[in-house]
Amino acid sequence: MSKPYLTFVLKSFKYYIFLFFVFDLDASVEKDITKLLTEIEVVSKFEDRRKGLMFKSSIPKNYGMFFIWEYKRQQCMWMKDTSIPLSVAYISNKGEILEIYDMVPFSKKSVCSKDYVKYALEVNKDWFEKNNIDIGDLINIKEMIPNDN
Repeated sequence: MSKPYLTFVLKSFKYYIFLFFVFDLDASVEKDITKLLTEIEVVSKFEDRRKGLMFKSSIPKNYGMFFIWEYKRQQCMWMKDTSIPLSVAYISNKGEILEIYDMVPFSKKSVCSKDYVKYALEVNKDWFEKNNIDIGDLINIKEMIPNDN
């Protein structure tokens, strides 16, 4: 190879390596949780949200409860009378996972979102990790909120 060509290749390689580390290639890929969860229960009424998964002794491995509030604000959840270890994700209007918390069974301590949100997804503890879903990921929430603005 000629020296100018080799110099060009090396500079190009450095440039592509730089871009690879600067841009997260998976950041804009929306994950379809309806294919990962076999059952999603949508709760939008106050009493249903308040009850959540209280008094249930177990839920299926790929079950999720999707919470919809009337408006965006700091939302809080607790585990009163809930024996199942759960994880909760607070979700933006665009479907971005903003925060994920592991919940403690029977805890009366509120776990609140840091951001203003309208949506949350509650699943078995470690479900997000097992399905490679993390903070910053986009999930498809349109099917769960078809008439929501």
